[in-house]
Amino acid sequence: MQLDTVLGDFFLTYGKHLHIEANHALLRSGDFAKNLYLIKAGAVRICVRDAEGTDTSVQFFFEGEVVSSLESLVSGCPSELEIITMEACHLCVLDRDTVLAHTLSKPILQTQLLALTQLRLVDYIKLYTSAISQTPTERYLGMLSTQPDRLARIPMHVLAGYLGVTPVHLSRIRRKLKASADKTGI
Repeated sequence: MQLDTVLGDFFLTYGKHLHIEANHALLRSGDFAKNLYLIKAGAVRICVRDAEGTDTSVQFFFEGEVVSSLESLVSGCPSELEIITMEACHLCVLDRDTVLAHTLSKPILQTQLLALTQLRLVDYIKLYTSAISQTPTERYLGMLSTQPDRLARIPMHVLAGYLGVTPVHLSRIRRKLKASADKTGI
């Protein structure tokens, strides 16, 4: 979700700036979400980890977007999600207590947290339905057509997991699409 003025002002007033390197966990599964992050520069992913320790990304966030395990942040329950930086990041961070205290006195913040949660739900529904109704190639082409700049920033092994294929299979998909484009002159 792109930031609007009220939440943006809230980050400016109460947020703390943080620089984090790539591949750093901002939140681990089983931990309680204590922060809401505004990405000033960099890229972050949310993933789930299976019993064998393999993670699968479910969402990606970039500059100007807010990320957290909102379910954990709002409910106070442990998160089932992990938040990991894909690139070195400059973040503006709000702690949970500040966010929750101000939502009581500023209903617009509660409304915006609800909107963030609703957008996350919509993204999860899209992910679920596309995983059922589209092939990995179709999902890749959809991302390529709607967000090519962002797609280029996602490591191939992470993207492969998101699409539900191995990195080798993703390489084959990309090679086949390139060969097809070369034949048609696109």
